[in-house]
Amino acid sequence: MEKISLPDLVARVRKGENVEVVGYEGDVVFVERPKGVVKGDFAQEELSELKKRKPRGKPTEEQLELAAEVAKRLGEAKKLFKIIFGPKEATIRTGNGFIRVVEDGVKLAGFKSLEEDPIPLVIDVLRSYGEVKLLKPLK
Repeated sequence: MEKISLPDLVARVRKGENVEVVGYEGDVVFVERPKGVVKGDFAQEELSELKKRKPRGKPTEEQLELAAEVAKRLGEAKKLFKIIFGPKEATIRTGNGFIRVVEDGVKLAGFKSLEEDPIPLVIDVLRSYGEVKLLKPLK
């Protein structure tokens, strides 16, 4: 576990480094290298929409900037989160859900509505990137 400042965290995300925020103490952020995104209690049908991708490479500049801004806002609100970068995508795991940023927009999984915490903190940034789709859980 490392202790870093919020600006250092944002800089790491902007460079495309995978990070997991595990705690806060004053202005200090505790980060670890994540082991991957844990899917948790999601129905397979709910995740099927997230799996349809086969691009190669790394995240785009726009995705890195979006992830950095989301990390800044979540950090300012002292929320725990994990960011994993993939080819032309970024996945942000926070609370009970995922925010997946892909080339054609943003997909939210595991959230009941756009009002569920922490979505209101970042929804304007997500919408500025592209279409935001809320993937509804199947009952």
